[in-house]
Amino acid sequence: MLAKAILPWFGGTPAVWTTCMLFFQVLLLGGYLYAHLIATRLSPRAQVFVHLALLLASLFFLKILPSAAWSPSGGGSPAWNILLILGANVGIPYLVLSATSPLAQAWFRGVSPRSPYRLYALSNAGSLLALLSYPFIFEPLLALKDQAALWAALYILFVLACGWCGIAFLRSAPAAAEPRGYAVPAAAGVKTGPGWRSRSLWFLLSACGSGLLLATTNQLTLNVSVVPFMWILPFSLYLLSFILCFDSERFYKRSAWLVLLAFSCAGICYVLYSDISVPALLLIAVCSFTLFTACMVCHGELAAHKPAPEYLTGFYVLVSAGGAFGGLLVAVAAPLLFRGPWEYPLFWLLVPSIMLVVILREEKAPFSIGYRSLRLVSICLYIIFAGLLYGYYRLETRSLLVMERNFYGTLQVFGSSFGGSKILTLMHGQVKHGFQFAEGDPRRKEPVSYYGRASGLGLAIRALRGPGARRRPLRLGGVGLGAGVMAAWARPSDRLTFYEINPLVLRLSGEYFTYLRDTSGAVDVVMGDARLSLERETAAGAAPRPEPLDLLAIDAFSSDAIPLHLLTREAFGTYFGRLRPGGVLAVHLTNRFLDLEPLVRGLALERGLKTVVIDNPKDEAAGAEAANWMLVSGDEKFLGDPLVKSSAAALPPAPGTLVFTDQYSNLYRLLRH
Repeated sequence: MLAKAILPWFGGTPAVWTTCMLFFQVLLLGGYLYAHLIATRLSPRAQVFVHLALLLASLFFLKILPSAAWSPSGGGSPAWNILLILGANVGIPYLVLSATSPLAQAWFRGVSPRSPYRLYALSNAGSLLALLSYPFIFEPLLALKDQAALWAALYILFVLACGWCGIAFLRSAPAAAEPRGYAVPAAAGVKTGPGWRSRSLWFLLSACGSGLLLATTNQLTLNVSVVPFMWILPFSLYLLSFILCFDSERFYKRSAWLVLLAFSCAGICYVLYSDISVPALLLIAVCSFTLFTACMVCHGELAAHKPAPEYLTGFYVLVSAGGAFGGLLVAVAAPLLFRGPWEYPLFWLLVPSIMLVVILREEKAPFSIGYRSLRLVSICLYIIFAGLLYGYYRLETRSLLVMERNFYGTLQVFGSSFGGSKILTLMHGQVKHGFQFAEGDPRRKEPVSYYGRASGLGLAIRALRGPGARRRPLRLGGVGLGAGVMAAWARPSDRLTFYEINPLVLRLSGEYFTYLRDTSGAVDVVMGDARLSLERETAAGAAPRPEPLDLLAIDAFSSDAIPLHLLTREAFGTYFGRLRPGGVLAVHLTNRFLDLEPLVRGLALERGLKTVVIDNPKDEAAGAEAANWMLVSGDEKFLGDPLVKSSAAALPPAPGTLVFTDQYSNLYRLLRH
């Protein structure tokens, strides 16, 4: 809920979810540590009084949705801004919530001889129920502010229930346990606590599961879309593995899950080597299956190596510490240490390596073929898998001039050829964001790639400019800079404004491409989220008042991921508030996984506007990529221009339409099948 609320402020990038997850993982560690300390250092009465006081204090912090005053102005670290927003708005209530599971289990153990570990499975089942109900019930039926109000009401009920549990614990706890420093006596026969090897294993297994969760989520959101469903699906599988492994030993049989892990490694190689051609549903299925298998292995071993119940709070502290460490590796360390998205294959290399160590330390093999044979087969398979991952790294870095990474993703510039001519290409994720022909090629200053003369954008600009002497200067806008190819369309007296959130795109487009320098028009680059920047420009009293735009192009999609906050009713209101009456909105629809045409058409029809679709084929001689653009306008003269009318694609007999809002979106209806 919070990640969705702040997503538009940070460009709809997948890293928003990763940073939010990191925040909650770190705070979870704080809650578990708090529960461990009061459960082992305080008497039952003191535990209950301290926790009830914290519960009551948290009721003063139930306005969890951040106000618009928290939206970034364009400066500072995005990750730090997100952590600050979350800490100020939901930090206290979540800290209290996070302490509930280990503290309640400690209280339960103080009054019952039964094992409390199944309560951990129950706790994760509650989290899973909330996650699965959100996209299907709460998100489509309730606006964000109503979701927050309902959450606050349920939190008050939670405080009352937790208080009742504390009172029940006091009534049932043994009277001899009252002095300060109370701790439940160790079980009979248990003389020493877990050693450093067991504690290290807990930490590493938890870190692997957490890190792989976030790395897989990044993989899906980067290549499909940054929407709650793509966050919830991997997280649900992650929680389900905890539920099964801690509910009963029968769900995790090491021999069976290790075989599935081997198949998962093969599936990962398939996805990495061919992900630009993998259909969306197959990509989602493979990533989900492999994540679930790895999490079952990690959490199954975690449950198998859990300590006696008297050490459970310390066990949970190390589990949460491992989870937070895995989150830190993906959200913070990976962008700083790696120039590319290498954490996903590296975590997949780490999981089987830990299991290999666990297997080699066992006295008996989990299979009947014998320990020596198992060891040999496992080592050989691991070497093959490591070799394939290294081969993927070599494949991804061939012909590479530069690869850099920041909060907004990974960008690459590499040399290749197009139609037999040398070009430089800018890649963001797995998709080209423009290219330029080499020095000396006559097409070097021409609009190419998805912006060629026969493209929807090219036809729109040519139609707006008018023929011959009637050509007039244009005011153009582009959401997404890329390599700067659109600047090739600017003529003397034209003014082109790019809206770009990623400073790395601005630097690489200036260092490796010359479109911004070669253009004869005036070019400005406005840094920050495009939608927020456009809203500021159109706000009442904005000074200086910018000239209205003749055309605004929307092409700000990293890889095939679509920041859906750019394609909502409210976003279209902003765009047409910035365009002159009769202006043209050009939306780049080219996408492997999502069919955006019904959505853009529905948003246009709702505003009483008309649309045309321009599909241009690949033309190597002109340097044009195959592209699909939709032009939206209410200007009949523009729509009837021969250039536009003759190139418009025929509509299906009864085209379906959709309308998304900032409060509601449904990714399933956009997926290509």
